[in-house]
Amino acid sequence: MAAGQPGEAHGQAHGEMATTPGLACYLTDAVMNASSSTARGLTGLTVRDLEVMLGSRTRALVAAHWIYGPRPWTADIPETLPGIAPQAWIRVRDACTLPSIEVTEQAVAADGTTKLLLTLDGGVIETVMIPAATRSTICVSSQVGCTRSCKFCSTATLGFGRNLRADEIVAQYLIARMLAPVATPATNVVFMGMGEPMDNLDEVLVAVDVLTQAPAPQLGRAQVTVSTSGVLPGMQRFLAESHGSLALSLNGTTDAQRTALMPHNKTWPIAALLQLLRDDQRAHPRRIHFIEYVMFDGINDADDDAARIVELLTGINARLNLIPHNPIGTSLLRASPTPRIEAFHRIVSAAGLRCMVRWPRGQDIAAACGQLARVRSRPAADHVDS
Repeated sequence: MAAGQPGEAHGQAHGEMATTPGLACYLTDAVMNASSSTARGLTGLTVRDLEVMLGSRTRALVAAHWIYGPRPWTADIPETLPGIAPQAWIRVRDACTLPSIEVTEQAVAADGTTKLLLTLDGGVIETVMIPAATRSTICVSSQVGCTRSCKFCSTATLGFGRNLRADEIVAQYLIARMLAPVATPATNVVFMGMGEPMDNLDEVLVAVDVLTQAPAPQLGRAQVTVSTSGVLPGMQRFLAESHGSLALSLNGTTDAQRTALMPHNKTWPIAALLQLLRDDQRAHPRRIHFIEYVMFDGINDADDDAARIVELLTGINARLNLIPHNPIGTSLLRASPTPRIEAFHRIVSAAGLRCMVRWPRGQDIAAACGQLARVRSRPAADHVDS
């Protein structure tokens, strides 16, 4: 998906050494108390972090080019790095590691969608590569399992394992970028894999910072989108601090509908979530908010739902994505029929709402929104494109 106008606060925070997340664990006591933050690996460091460690911006840029530039994935840090004094680079080697991630399986669908099964310390996650005509979108996970209990999501059945660190999140992109075809390079990242990003927000914010930093990876702020099932406190902070775009998984036009599908709607109902987006719109008129709407047969796909969603999104610069539900396991939930989806699309489009249907992709490898459950083959759908 495309992106909106990024917020400013998080970028400013990274200009202040004392507030840079993840920096403390890599600095000597003379610079900062090393016990004040959770340890990270190299792929969770910003250029500013590297500058403090290495003593100059020139060295930091050299290091960033090696860490984030195109190269075969390896968990080994070289003993020396050309352009950096050995005594400076050894501080990095002594303090940092690269995340230990193994590509256990790489499944390719008939349409080119690729699912990577990745093994790391403390769990298994999935990352999806979705090719378009000239680029690929990489769908990354933010947790092992998930803290939420959405009824249409396979990941929810796994329970919660642990949060991923920023370096592990960024490493998913770096590995996928290495594997992406030359004709469709990895230019976009969406946090729509396993996990609820707002429940691991500290790490997600750092990962977004790293992905969008110069000189590398240097993804555009419009090329990184973070999805949420509607965790209001996290959304508030994300909109205030992040460089990325926000996608809200709405999936209902009444609280009764949405609570049946997403139980935490009882805590943060539709009105509160959308009021936050309206308030943010007034502060950032150019920002686009993405609304994801999974369509279920006979549940949220009526003409009345189409009319209600138009009303609900009034005052929000919204881009609505209609997503046919992807069946999971023994669930009785079914996707809306194609004619019903098309009729819904016509109603909301005629009302002036920007709307797209995300038709299924990779159905033979279980690579889509709602189907990531560390399995080796089941249907998938296209939930990302920019």
